[in-house]
Amino acid sequence: MAFKLVHWIFVISSLCISSLQGKCDFEKFREKGIVPNIIPDVPDKEIKVEYTEIPLECGEELLQNVTRYQPALTFTGLNEDKLHTLIMFDPDAPNPENPHLANYRHWVLEDIPGNNFYEGYTVSSYKGPDPPPNSDAHRYIFLVYQQPKSKKLRETFDDDKRAHFKIKTFVNKRNLIGPLAGNFMYVRHL
Repeated sequence: MAFKLVHWIFVISSLCISSLQGKCDFEKFREKGIVPNIIPDVPDKEIKVEYTEIPLECGEELLQNVTRYQPALTFTGLNEDKLHTLIMFDPDAPNPENPHLANYRHWVLEDIPGNNFYEGYTVSSYKGPDPPPNSDAHRYIFLVYQQPKSKKLRETFDDDKRAHFKIKTFVNKRNLIGPLAGNFMYVRHL
């Protein structure tokens, strides 16, 4: 009887520990200067980001070749009846010491129904991180906002003009709510 009890305590403890692994430590958003320098608030939920089946840990550093292609994204816990906007950008372009091209827009999807990322409308196509040689690693930030109404926005950007993306203006102009979910990574040139 005691063996079965110890066995079940071990199983339950293992399940609890494994459910905690992979969670984003949102304090990293403050530690790395994202909040309050770039966005005013820390997101409540995590965007799970996977590059070539490699899950991204919040704040992890990846090499440029791993991030070349569009990642798989998962975000849960958002209102299924609302539309959402995903933004990915680089606040460190062309380098963290002199980010005069910030924020560099890497990807924008709007009109995402609930958590269905793949049904979103592409406003700005995915452009993989490309920090210059000899630069320190850049931060690449993923954020999800809730759109204020069920009305679809359907705007597109010129993908040849990605520098100087004004995220605060973009969010305010559309009355976006959030960020509700987020994640970020560092990427270094090969």
